[in-house]
Amino acid sequence: MEIEGQAKALEGEPSIGISFRCALHGQREMVLQSFINRDCPGEQLDALLDKMRDACERQYAWGQVEDLELKIKQEHINAMQHQVRMERADDEIKQQWDQGNRRGDPRLTAAQLQKQKEAYDVAEAIKKRLEFLHEDLSKWKGRYANGRMGSLRDGAG
Repeated sequence: MEIEGQAKALEGEPSIGISFRCALHGQREMVLQSFINRDCPGEQLDALLDKMRDACERQYAWGQVEDLELKIKQEHINAMQHQVRMERADDEIKQQWDQGNRRGDPRLTAAQLQKQKEAYDVAEAIKKRLEFLHEDLSKWKGRYANGRMGSLRDGAG
């Protein structure tokens, strides 16, 4: 109803047509269109442009959240698979130790120690990636949940 009233009000007045195109995730894009009185104050025009920009940025943030959630899920899968590989390797070392009729806890060779170190480094890297992804997720969720995104001139980034 409000849009119809605005359209009727603009029928007799010269207006500015605005199309705001923004790229979204997955090769999608969104186009917002509006009209405003040609002789409107600059603040009113800026407010409309900010509103359109905020709407596009909010939709972009929504796509970022969706993308990050998928990446987090994949990292959890990677972590579980890596844990299984590490357990298998430990079992193989213990079996080899036992088959050699050795007593006590297994002692690793230099090559086995190197592989173990690499496995723990990979596990730590997965853990750090998950931390960064969760931080990014929180940031992007906050950006789209708060409505107004803010701009660089407002201190947002």
